[in-house]
Amino acid sequence: MMITNTSKQQHLAAFPPPRSCDTFVFVGAVACPGLSGTLFGKNSDRPSEENHEVIRIPSSSYDEGSSVECTFIRIPQARETLDCILSKPCWMWGCEMGANSFGVVGGNEAVNTLLADELLSSDGSPTKRLLGMDLLRLSLERGKSSKHALDTCIELLEEYGQGGPCCKEDSDWTYENSFLFADAKEAYVLETAGISHWAWERINAGEYRNISNGISIRSNWGAVSKDIQSICKENGWWDGTSKFDWKHAVGAGGRAHSNLEACGREAAGKVHLETIAETSKTMQSPPNARWYVEQMAFILRDEESGICFRDLMGFCSTGSQISWLPTSSDVDDSHFFTAASDPILAKYKHFTFADTIRSETDDYGSNELWNIWRSAALQRLHVRSGTLEMLSSVENDALAELEIQRKNTQNKSLSFAEAIRKEIDLLKRNE
Repeated sequence: MMITNTSKQQHLAAFPPPRSCDTFVFVGAVACPGLSGTLFGKNSDRPSEENHEVIRIPSSSYDEGSSVECTFIRIPQARETLDCILSKPCWMWGCEMGANSFGVVGGNEAVNTLLADELLSSDGSPTKRLLGMDLLRLSLERGKSSKHALDTCIELLEEYGQGGPCCKEDSDWTYENSFLFADAKEAYVLETAGISHWAWERINAGEYRNISNGISIRSNWGAVSKDIQSICKENGWWDGTSKFDWKHAVGAGGRAHSNLEACGREAAGKVHLETIAETSKTMQSPPNARWYVEQMAFILRDEESGICFRDLMGFCSTGSQISWLPTSSDVDDSHFFTAASDPILAKYKHFTFADTIRSETDDYGSNELWNIWRSAALQRLHVRSGTLEMLSSVENDALAELEIQRKNTQNKSLSFAEAIRKEIDLLKRNE
């Protein structure tokens, strides 16, 4: 397949380049005896006016032949879907990040490759298929391990393809996707190109990885899609004899002097993870789970590097998630969501699947909280120091749950919904 359609490429060049979202994982982080686990975190950076919500989708069973309506297309439904907590733009079916009750977490990123013009119709508009966010939700609803989620995502990508407008207010904006799936034992980075090409890389226990809107898998891939090497050879992006370098081929077209090293937010994120890993080794005793989650919160609040976006009218970190997945089967997974824009001001609230399911597609008040924080930002409302202290106590209480959490134990302080309600009440009293 030679790339020859210059009109499509010119149209695609007008799209805003991927410049948002950062996802992190540290697999098998050594913590207190018996409490090691995987640390996961992501900022969802989207248009600042785009409402974001956190919803729980209970597990369900379906009849043979059932279908599910995704953002743009309908596909066959699985016979069984898993209990999920999802952080997502309100307008779309899919999610930016989330977790399921089997201990799998995931996030997706926008990327751009030399095959991106495959996403366009003959008139230059994006062809509606599965959004990357749809693929992520489907993988979390069906994947009982990170490898299962990876395999599910690849299967759906190959069957239905990716594509479609990625913003409700901009029908021309589309992109390819990368994904990070993780559980307590391992993690996988999956990067895509065009409609259905892909490569994946495994992250083992003791290793860490981050993705930041760029192709990052090199020649250390575990597998690549069936025809991608022949496509790259045909286009002169790979010589057909050297070890196939995914990023060098689909990202840089095989150019000899391409700068393929991590830069910008990706490089900053890598340094952050290296710091966590090295610091944990030099501590007098292994840190606890709370320490790791606090380190991830620090990363996701890093405005200087661009990991945290705070643009009032452009792109903003519209949602943020941190997860701790313990290796011990005696301890519940713990998930933390801001359920609001700007993780520097909004606080992380604790969620566990042991919490009672209140209703179908429960948003826990996250829509209301998101809108209150957005209104405060637009009005440039000053959050008083006393209010900030009380908001910080909400997060401190949430983090304290990590020190006492055991299997099937509900929050000792505030439930996820109660923590959101408390933050709403504090902000209303601040007005």
